[in-house]
Amino acid sequence: MLESLRNLKTSEIELRQQLPVLEGEWLVGRLLAKQGVASARWMGSTSRLLVEYDADLFGTAEIIAFLRYCGVLVAAVRVGLA
Repeated sequence: MLESLRNLKTSEIELRQQLPVLEGEWLVGRLLAKQGVASARWMGSTSRLLVEYDADLFGTAEIIAFLRYCGVLVAAVRVGLA
């Protein structure tokens, strides 16, 4: 699947709340299961996620909506090119 990802972008997402370790790991697993997500890393000590994704399939707004669906609220997002 990763070979088919072409327009990779990375977003640094700051969460509104600190997540327990198991919830952070669960959230990363949910993100990695989404088609088009190349990598996801949760940095629990800073309440941040780094998500690399195919911008041709979806954008930051869809990632934020997905996180909201998972019960996680976003405080800020920084988008950069991969």
